[in-house]
Amino acid sequence: MVSPGPMGFNLPALLEQLSQDELSKFKSLIMTVSLANELQKIPHKEVDKADRKQLAEILTSHCHSYWVEMATIQVFEKMHRMDLSESAKDELREAALKSFNKNKPLSLGVTRKERPPLDLEEMLERFEAEALAFIETEEDVTCLTKEVFKGEKPDNRYRYILKTKFREMWKSWPGDSKEVQVMAERYKMLIPFSNPRVLPGPFSYTVVLHGPAGLGKTTLAQKLMLDWAEDNLTHKFKYAFYLSCRELSRLGPCSFAELVFRDWPELQDDIPHILAQAQKILFVIDGFDELGAPPGALIQDICGDWEKQKPVPVLLGSLLKRSMLPKAGLLVTTRSRALRDLRLLAEEPIYIRVEGFLEEDRRAYFLRHFGDEDQAMRAFELMRSNAALFQLGSAPAVCRIVCTTLKLQMEKGKDPAPTCLTRTGLFLRFLCSRFPQGAQLRGALRKLSLLAAQGLWAQMSVLHREDLERLGVQESDLLPFLDGHILRQDTVSKGCYSFIHLSFQQFLAALFYALEKEEEEDRDGHAWDIGDVQKLLSGGERLRNPDLIQAGYYSFGLANEKRAKELEATFGCRMSADIKQELLRCDISCKGGHSTMTDLKELLGCLYESQEEELVKEVMAQFKEISLHLNAVDVLPSSFCVKHCRNLQKMSLQVIKAELPENVTVSESDAEAERSQDDEHMLPFWTDLCSIFGSNKDLMGLTINNSFLSASLVRILCEQIASDTCHLQRVVFKNISPADALRNLCLALRAHKTVTYLTLQGNDQNDMLPTLCEVLRHPECNLRYLGLVSCSATTQQWADLSSALEVNQSLMCLNLSDNELLDEGAKLLYTTLRHPKCFLQRLSLENCQLTEANCKDLAAVLVVSRELTHLCLAKNSLKDTGVKFLCEGLRYPECKLQNLVLWNCDITSDGCCDLAKLLQEKSTLSCLDLGLNHIGVIGVKLLCEALRKPLCNLKCLWLWGCSIPPFSCEDLCSALSCNQSLVTLDLGQNPLGSSGVKMLFETLTRPNGTLQTLRLKIDDFNDELDKLLEEIEENNPQLIIDTEKHDPWKKRPSSHDFMI
Repeated sequence: MVSPGPMGFNLPALLEQLSQDELSKFKSLIMTVSLANELQKIPHKEVDKADRKQLAEILTSHCHSYWVEMATIQVFEKMHRMDLSESAKDELREAALKSFNKNKPLSLGVTRKERPPLDLEEMLERFEAEALAFIETEEDVTCLTKEVFKGEKPDNRYRYILKTKFREMWKSWPGDSKEVQVMAERYKMLIPFSNPRVLPGPFSYTVVLHGPAGLGKTTLAQKLMLDWAEDNLTHKFKYAFYLSCRELSRLGPCSFAELVFRDWPELQDDIPHILAQAQKILFVIDGFDELGAPPGALIQDICGDWEKQKPVPVLLGSLLKRSMLPKAGLLVTTRSRALRDLRLLAEEPIYIRVEGFLEEDRRAYFLRHFGDEDQAMRAFELMRSNAALFQLGSAPAVCRIVCTTLKLQMEKGKDPAPTCLTRTGLFLRFLCSRFPQGAQLRGALRKLSLLAAQGLWAQMSVLHREDLERLGVQESDLLPFLDGHILRQDTVSKGCYSFIHLSFQQFLAALFYALEKEEEEDRDGHAWDIGDVQKLLSGGERLRNPDLIQAGYYSFGLANEKRAKELEATFGCRMSADIKQELLRCDISCKGGHSTMTDLKELLGCLYESQEEELVKEVMAQFKEISLHLNAVDVLPSSFCVKHCRNLQKMSLQVIKAELPENVTVSESDAEAERSQDDEHMLPFWTDLCSIFGSNKDLMGLTINNSFLSASLVRILCEQIASDTCHLQRVVFKNISPADALRNLCLALRAHKTVTYLTLQGNDQNDMLPTLCEVLRHPECNLRYLGLVSCSATTQQWADLSSALEVNQSLMCLNLSDNELLDEGAKLLYTTLRHPKCFLQRLSLENCQLTEANCKDLAAVLVVSRELTHLCLAKNSLKDTGVKFLCEGLRYPECKLQNLVLWNCDITSDGCCDLAKLLQEKSTLSCLDLGLNHIGVIGVKLLCEALRKPLCNLKCLWLWGCSIPPFSCEDLCSALSCNQSLVTLDLGQNPLGSSGVKMLFETLTRPNGTLQTLRLKIDDFNDELDKLLEEIEENNPQLIIDTEKHDPWKKRPSSHDFMI
């Protein structure tokens, strides 16, 4: 025990002003600001457990009061608690003066009878000269422990150094968060070598922790290092090395040994011995994405010699490829964007996606931060109401921002709800709350925003001292933002700073572009290399650097006038007057700048962040059609923007079922409860979105596909589409679940006066057939087209549908494609078609597993039906026999059929013989599709003979993919020369060759009054054909020649005739 002198200030009172987090940091730092002999005197375990009063007693009872005084001031300053540091200094000065006046010994233990007391700054300088400086690097720790571990093994010194270093990291924010600790333990159980239940095996593991920025990957890596240093992993690894890619990326070429041991001189003599035990070594490679190597570069140069000089990325790539120390254990952390390169290197890795805080973690964090449960839950629900913000809240840093900002709002008696409306609003409120209004920090904020933008373009979240110097920024410029917890000092790399979270860096980068430029910036070249708002929001740049996407959102958010005033009041900064016009001119806002679903999602998110209705109206006015993929995050911006689409005519919706994070096991009931909560928060925005069906009279088309609709979502949608003000005409429901949702949607259309077109498609349609029959029987049903696709109905259900069709007076077109009718179902349908009150004109039975036997019944229908004009039997194996039966029905004068589709029906030249005989007679058939049938040379010849006959009335003939050879073109040319009715001829995907195409072109150079469309495949387009095309254009200007630019597999031309 030390006989202490009197303290010059009240240490317990100063410690009482520290929060619990700050107290933990004080303990960590006070243990490092120490002389070697002092370190041995302080009981570490007691310090860890001590409260504020106990800590003061431990320090004053074990150390000279002079040391405690000087060390305390230094620690306060390192913690940026300048208020406490100044208080301590003031008390020390007063105590020193009293001591001098009374001629008493100072706390230094020196009697000064005549000399006035030392100036306090001089005392601090002397202390710094005598004591070890604050430990920021491994070298400092090494110096500190030389005396302590004199005579000990180098391994023990190394382990102690790491324990000190990583314990400090872990105790600093956010490691002090209980929720972070819970999260760390959860993920540690997924890592084989940190799970105590997994025994060491013969094979080495490569574990990759990946995920977005700020979710705890580095924290987990550092916790693993601390576990090793505290002997929790020593049964699996004798050595562990932490390799920060952020720090290593700035090193020049070196050997692998130099890379690993550069900071550990005490291990230099043991390098060969250590590396020879690779199976007992764990390498933690933190921040693989920060290496900065070009894509694909790491795989180009692999090295296995640990003494050979190579660039750092090559050395780490060789380690991952297991050319270097193949038996070592590897833990890698990376953002997901670098996974592609990592997959090329890592040998059989275990991928673990880090999801950050789960919902229960976030809730617990709020409860602990607020203390008051009511306030905590109100704040939590406000964050949850903004799904994008709630998703971002999986990052502990964002949770802290939300809690800090909302708590301050509540303490001031203000409504916190508007703060959570957008992420931009929240971040701006947090930024302004860290400083008093009128703070003279305009210049500092501009410099910080420039640093943020520079880092974002370079895909770096760290500010190095060299970066500051290059941009003319002093470290003193950053102090206010360190004190305001906007920036953090890097605990690994000396002289480095990082933003509290990537999203806040993106916000500050957007601020750089939104602020009004000052005169000196126009002369300065710093800003030019990162361009303007146009460059920030250009599609190409966002594709190359995805981090820019979120900055684009914040750029729109900062265009809000209220936020501009808040920023000006706090910092004196003005927003650019031209920012809105610049945003309107950028790629994402212009017509054609949202050609993909991702582009549209970004646009809607950006417009929502702005909260500027006039801006939204101006951008959304260009939309006549829109396709939305909705989840809990997207429904809010979509509802806000779509209601301003005054010219909208067609809307497509896909509502995605909420998915649970990976690596999380929950019961099915818990999963449903979580989805129910998502629905509850979606409802106001879903209601807002659906209101457009009643408010926009021009909106006539609605498609909902691949969607999961809960009962509450369906109820709201049904209320809107069933209203009298809804003017929908075409409605398509594809793959909607559960079955109840589809049934209720159909019932909403039961008496709808304007809906004339309805398609139902999916695998679970059989349960809703009774509902559909109810719709068809309703006296006010106005449907003209009904598509019932991919339905597995029973015979009784087909019977009910048939009877409903007999009652319905409006339906003209029925599409039953991709249904297994079976014999009984087919017969029931044929009976309905023969009914005198059946008014169907168009019928599609594509891919209904019909055979030649069914064609006999169909032929009877063709004879009797008074209305049927279009029949599609594509993708049924009818064969030549089936065609023969159909032709018998088609020959009857009572038959009204005009359009027959026999695409891919296994028809050969024999079937063409019957069709050719029919076409030569006076038949009503005007359109015939024989695509994808191998009719061959003879089949073509027979059809061409029919085309030459004067009674042939055929206007459209599709022969796509019918194996027509070049020499058949002679027959085709002969037919085209004398036929006076053919308008469309499809010869696509046939091997006509250059000679066949030339023959056709030569025929078409002569004036032809009827043919308007010719499609064919041209393999070798030459000058001769080009010249012939010019002649065709001159002599037959009405003729369009299609050279197979689109895929008929996706959309067969003849299918258009079955739409109304």
